[in-house]
Amino acid sequence: MRICKTLVIALSILILFSPAAFADGMEREQPMEREQPTVGMKVLDLLLVRPLSIVGSALSTAFYLATVPITFPSGVSEPAARIFVEAPWRYTGMRYLGDFKHYKDGNPITIIPEEY
Repeated sequence: MRICKTLVIALSILILFSPAAFADGMEREQPMEREQPTVGMKVLDLLLVRPLSIVGSALSTAFYLATVPITFPSGVSEPAARIFVEAPWRYTGMRYLGDFKHYKDGNPITIIPEEY
């Protein structure tokens, strides 16, 4: 009986001072881990989306270069470069394979950069 009583007291003290007991008081605002893309999404990205993104990025860069004589004098060359050059190339190469929601730096994928 004495061993049982000692064991109960020891376990109670251990549970009381364990890190799990303090977890409720800890900050809960920890960043959520993103779910990993499936193998199918990675294959789809590698074989279909990335090649199409490269073609689209090249075409949009060519469009930007063709419109520079118009956009530069009017003062909208830099925003046009961000939209027609930076954004497509960033989507093509700056995200993890199969991840269509976030870039590698953690920023969400948006159409227009939020710097404006």
